[in-house]
Amino acid sequence: MSKYLPPEIITQILLRLPIKSLLQCTSICKSWNSLIKHTRFINNHLNLNLDKTSNSPLLLLRHCPKDPTRELYSLNLDNGSFQEHSKPELPVQSLNECFRIVGSCNGLILLSDDYLTDYNMFVLWNPSIRKFITLAKPHVPKSPYHSVYGFGFDSKKNDYKVVRLVYLRQNEGQACPKIELYSLNSGSWKSITSAAPSYQIAQNFRAQVFVNGAVHWVASCKKGNCFRNVVLSFDMSNETFQEIELPEDLACELPTKYMPISAAGKSICVKHFDQNRHTMWVMREYGVVESWEKQVSVDVHVTPNFTPNFRVLQVLGCRKNNGEFLLERYDHGRKIGELVSHDPKKNTNEFLGIHTDPGYSCIVYYMESLVLLNKTS
Repeated sequence: MSKYLPPEIITQILLRLPIKSLLQCTSICKSWNSLIKHTRFINNHLNLNLDKTSNSPLLLLRHCPKDPTRELYSLNLDNGSFQEHSKPELPVQSLNECFRIVGSCNGLILLSDDYLTDYNMFVLWNPSIRKFITLAKPHVPKSPYHSVYGFGFDSKKNDYKVVRLVYLRQNEGQACPKIELYSLNSGSWKSITSAAPSYQIAQNFRAQVFVNGAVHWVASCKKGNCFRNVVLSFDMSNETFQEIELPEDLACELPTKYMPISAAGKSICVKHFDQNRHTMWVMREYGVVESWEKQVSVDVHVTPNFTPNFRVLQVLGCRKNNGEFLLERYDHGRKIGELVSHDPKKNTNEFLGIHTDPGYSCIVYYMESLVLLNKTS
């Protein structure tokens, strides 16, 4: 075909092909291999597919079947049937029971091997092209207390970054972490000298989400005899911290409460568990404090279509296409976990046919990309 078509036309045709076809095209000839693995082509293909992905998003599901217990991943379409798109195999073995999924960005998944013991090992994995790299060891040693991580994209420098906050001593609501930043472009860590946040990200708050160029966590600070919770963000381009106020119902909660954060379209949502109820708060307009809205509240014991044997363990996240929420429930009779889709408008639940080892399930939004194709492991 290259004998009859000019190179620019070939490039435009290739840019519109799906990932699987492009990987096959790298074996056709050297010129196509070099073209598809070039940074410019990878970035252009990513940008062209951003809009397509928003209309047909994928969900990366990590779950562990009860017997035998093992770490499994699947990519599922966020449609009515939760159809399985592919089943990527994890290319590296965790030294713990399983990896922690730190975050997802532009086709990359950041895994941290710190579930039970912190091994200071981070893996960047692109399941769609079956490629991964192990990050260099951080400079700051692992903490005797806890560390918090964030993963995202610096659009100004076209660079993927990992921010690491290491709490070297225990504090009563006051933070003084060591902060370092990993750059995929440089392949190394550096210390962040800008002012550290006064808010502390508790160990049970360390879920993160990358939205609007920044990583977000739920954090707390002790002011007098009271704690105050906020959303703490770190801008990947400017490398600075900012604060976003939470709704009052969440702002005054004790920092021991379970309040993970996740994405809600182009904004954020915070999940809250208290007094046997799971609640989801969504910020309808990013950065506008007045736009916080309570979206769903599910009782752990009494929910429609659930027999008394079932208990809701966690709200895993929002679904983009139908406004439903993914829940993990526990079957006391069979002692097994199940994934269900909860419709807050109809107040109904649908079992998705997936069994889990309770408490190990995790879901993040994912888009296929060629990122890492030009990197060596």
